[in-house]
Amino acid sequence: MNATPDASLTELPDRHCTWCQVPMKKRLVGGKQFVHYTCPKCVFQHTTRLGPKPAVPKH
Repeated sequence: MNATPDASLTELPDRHCTWCQVPMKKRLVGGKQFVHYTCPKCVFQHTTRLGPKPAVPKH
């Protein structure tokens, strides 16, 4: 592996808290399929999926 998890975090978009406008902390979760943002001031949380949504299997 050439990239470290911190290096891939720098490529992700920054986000400001919806409520207090403080820059949010970000981390990869779910096998690096999601970005989890957390506000260090008010603990507001938001998660964004990376890539396309998986297809729903037909029954």
